[in-house]
Amino acid sequence: MRRSYDALVIGTGFGGAVSACRLAQAGLRVGVLERGRRYPLGGFPRDWDNPLNGWLWSKDQGLFDVRPFSEMTVVQGASYGGGSHLYANVHLRVPEDGFERGWPSGYGRAALDPYYDLVAWMLDLTPVSERQPLGLPPKTMAMREAARAMGREGQFALLPLAVDFGEPEVMRPNKFGVPQSGCRHCGECDIGCNFQAKNTLDLNYLAVAEHHGAEVGTRCEVTRIEPLSGVTGYRLTYTDHTTGVSQTVSAPVVILAAGAVNSTELLLRCRDEYGTLPELSERLGHRYSGNGDYLGFAFGTDKALEPSRGPVITSGIVHDRGTGSGRRWFVFQEGAFPREIAGLIRLLDEGDPRFAGLLRSQDEALAAIRSAGRERIGTRPERTDGMDVPDEHTAVFLAMGRDTADGRISLLPVSRELRISWNLGDNLGLYETEERFCADVAAALGGRSGTNPLWRSLHIPVSVHNLGGCVMADDPADGVTDAGGEVFGYPNLFVLDGGCLPEATGVNPSFTIAAVAERNIEAAIRRITDRAEWRAPEREFAVPVPDPLDEVRIPVGGTPAPSAPGTGLTFTETMHGTVRGGAPREEAAPARFRVTVTAPVLADTLDDPAHPMAATGTVHVRGVTGPQGAKVSGGVVNLLTASDAPAARRMLYTLPFFGADGQPYLLDGVKDVRDHGRIDVWDDIWDATTTLHTTVRHGHTPDGAALSSGVLRLDALDFLRQLTTVRITGTRNPVRQAEALARFGIFFAGSVWDVFVRPRIPHVPIPCVPSTGPLSRLPRLFRTEGASDDR
Repeated sequence: MRRSYDALVIGTGFGGAVSACRLAQAGLRVGVLERGRRYPLGGFPRDWDNPLNGWLWSKDQGLFDVRPFSEMTVVQGASYGGGSHLYANVHLRVPEDGFERGWPSGYGRAALDPYYDLVAWMLDLTPVSERQPLGLPPKTMAMREAARAMGREGQFALLPLAVDFGEPEVMRPNKFGVPQSGCRHCGECDIGCNFQAKNTLDLNYLAVAEHHGAEVGTRCEVTRIEPLSGVTGYRLTYTDHTTGVSQTVSAPVVILAAGAVNSTELLLRCRDEYGTLPELSERLGHRYSGNGDYLGFAFGTDKALEPSRGPVITSGIVHDRGTGSGRRWFVFQEGAFPREIAGLIRLLDEGDPRFAGLLRSQDEALAAIRSAGRERIGTRPERTDGMDVPDEHTAVFLAMGRDTADGRISLLPVSRELRISWNLGDNLGLYETEERFCADVAAALGGRSGTNPLWRSLHIPVSVHNLGGCVMADDPADGVTDAGGEVFGYPNLFVLDGGCLPEATGVNPSFTIAAVAERNIEAAIRRITDRAEWRAPEREFAVPVPDPLDEVRIPVGGTPAPSAPGTGLTFTETMHGTVRGGAPREEAAPARFRVTVTAPVLADTLDDPAHPMAATGTVHVRGVTGPQGAKVSGGVVNLLTASDAPAARRMLYTLPFFGADGQPYLLDGVKDVRDHGRIDVWDDIWDATTTLHTTVRHGHTPDGAALSSGVLRLDALDFLRQLTTVRITGTRNPVRQAEALARFGIFFAGSVWDVFVRPRIPHVPIPCVPSTGPLSRLPRLFRTEGASDDR
């Protein structure tokens, strides 16, 4: 890299690639800094025996950057070409009503459609088709049939993909002179295509940029931006990961396009840690969105779906129901996976004997999957008798929708570690509807549904489509950049990636990121070069391209609600007590919490062996929290889970919060529900269900160092108050409300019976299970190992 350029671009995802291409075409000397590697033909990692070899950014700057925060797990790409090597190639436009809220003046489909069309030409978008060499994949046809069976055929669409569907295994130059081959339907789109069948950014936009003289530095990670003294421009400090040496480079124009989370983090550090950009808006980090991402599965489908055949995503179904804040808008899409990881996918099936039920932290969830995966990754049973193998009857589902986009990316005040705060409570309705929709599709395919383990056990969303943090706005009081992506207060410093989008797109966002970048870099070039008529040379070839979402038919009143059960339950619990540190004679500190515990879909909570319920509220610990307490977000309460003995249960409270010092803490509590042999069994029951053995820990995981410990209790008055807070959610049907309340009561009473009564009088049936009537069909959730089935 030189010491200076006319323009510098940080990142080579959709915003960075577009910017580098157009700046170079406009005649500027362009430098491009990309933290990831350049992957040549056949160069993507494929070590199936060691999932860490070349795959993870944290392990020698690999392909995937997975960042597990306490309230959101973020997955990003790190490569020359950014997320285009890992995404599923889908390009959908934001519908017109998606611009009605949050966007600055001048945005809408009329303004962006010419740029959408330009991106479509650059990326050669086309859907799968029967007319292509390999035809329609079986999973695509199965999804069309499922949509018809669900009464949603009018919302089904084949999606535009950035994939070459020419003859497989035949290399030929694309329109930019770069060799590509046709898609082999191998299902490996999301782990880097080793055949260059995907129209990734290094094969088009970035190839054009380099053809016009752009100089690229890969494995160069920018760590600081500071204004030049006396002139308009900026000096970038970056680490060259090939040498470990820190270097600087400068330019009058800087385009920041490192991805929503990374771009926001860099600007936060420049403002709050280094002080190099002190005038950045106070709105920096605000309006983060995970784009409503949801991941689901179906296992044991009637027909063989062959999930390893075809591009990862080929089709979608639109769900649009409700109005105002209650509107649920998302796109469901089918997925795929490489056949080599079929064994790992099977571990997510509750019917698999190796499935891990109780996971209390992200580390536990990831470790459980990784541990089991080491034994089974790369294995796949082959049948020689013509019969189907189980993996062929598996489906992967993805959904993305319009979430509240009110999260926040920030730096902790002392450690300066990055934090993402996410309002799970306000988005539970969206996630629950997506989950129920996926269950409907699984049922239509004749299978059983499954969810990703972080959501199932911890209610922590996983997002591969991170947006916001540096959002565009008409005024610095509302955002970080203006409508052109230029940072308020810092001329010629632009943010042109997903971080500048002010709302969830609700669809795969890459198309919109690229179109916004095309619009804004065109305006920037016209001003910088004083060429008012400049535009991308390819504009003359681009023609209007229809978007399949414009063709779907939404019924009057919206699409049908998912038919899968969605009835939930919530109650509020208050407990008081004291905790004490380990020092001799240390004074006990008062501690209490008040949390609202929620099962968005009660059936799932009760059927799950871990019985997880989301918990939000406030924790007070003297000396740790301030006088107003600390917010609990992303907490989990596990009700009456299995313990170390058949006739024992545990109630686990995992309540993460941030102390007054800005550091993460965890109130880690256990109610040990077991029979201690008292003559009066009611004393045992009361003590066991109202006594919480509590540890306050450093960090947000149960393996954090203990700060203090003690006991919190639920007194009789608070118990009576708690009973008045029980609510059934998700339905207005009184019968369903009564069934839900009864099911929860039977679960709780049955568990208590198994612990305190059954061991003493094993042949006496539980009196609260009716033998006739509507409640007699409720599943028996209280069975314990070795217990008699005769109830």
